[in-house]
Amino acid sequence: MITLLTEKIWVVEGGKGGRYPYAHSLYVADGGGILVDAGSDPAEIERLRTSSGIAAVVMSHYHEDHFTFLSRLPDSPVWSSAADAPALESLETLLAWYGVLANEWDAFYRKLFAETFPFAPRRIARKIADGEELRFGGTRAVAVVAPGHTPGHLCLHFPDDGILFLGDYDLTNFGPWYGDSPCGIDAFRTSALRLAAIDADRTVVSHEGPVHRGPITERMNAYLAVIDRREEALRDYLREPRTRAEIIARRLIYGPGRDGPWFDYGEWALLSKHLDGMFARGEADRRDGAYVLT
Repeated sequence: MITLLTEKIWVVEGGKGGRYPYAHSLYVADGGGILVDAGSDPAEIERLRTSSGIAAVVMSHYHEDHFTFLSRLPDSPVWSSAADAPALESLETLLAWYGVLANEWDAFYRKLFAETFPFAPRRIARKIADGEELRFGGTRAVAVVAPGHTPGHLCLHFPDDGILFLGDYDLTNFGPWYGDSPCGIDAFRTSALRLAAIDADRTVVSHEGPVHRGPITERMNAYLAVIDRREEALRDYLREPRTRAEIIARRLIYGPGRDGPWFDYGEWALLSKHLDGMFARGEADRRDGAYVLT
């Protein structure tokens, strides 16, 4: 389904209400047609390509639910932030930045990126910097590069239209993702608070309800509070020494009943960031192969 925010700025809603493995896209019906992310609805994306045109695809970041259908647009130039470009241009870099290269999850993710989310490396035709003004025909956007979710997660502010595209700073009840190898909690918080301070009438996110109206400070604070709840749960679990395998199996992030390597990876990717912070503050240590509070 396509929802018009303005005459020129549209939301292409993803399957399952925008829940993973889908993500809402933005479409700018100007400048030859600009698609922001390619993980929403393949039928609508194809219809836009044939009827209105897709002169370029702007990738908010390199995660699989955002590039799902990008391989179906081989003739459209791809733009991204300069910081995220390497992972869109190389499978090996993509795996390394996920934190799965040459470990127990390598084979699983190679298969995932070959079959479920077909990844085809793309040369990034335009590498976008923070604060750069983008002109899509008569529509103006300002790039906001927000590291933390990925190293160069790209948000777009349309100041003349009062619209801010937040991508995966998505304000969902599940909470933030900051588990990629080059990323972390502090950078995520800094970017999220910066985004919340941008004046916009409508904010568009990649998952679940796509459009939020009015100020988002309260929603952003609730979203960031999930980080604190995760750390509290981890601290409570570490009242006794716990191994890496035990921490993963406890399912502090996803809850019980979520089995398999995708969830194993997600648990460790996120909780290891909390452990890194606790180590740096002298609040935890590793002894005899187990993690303990100090």
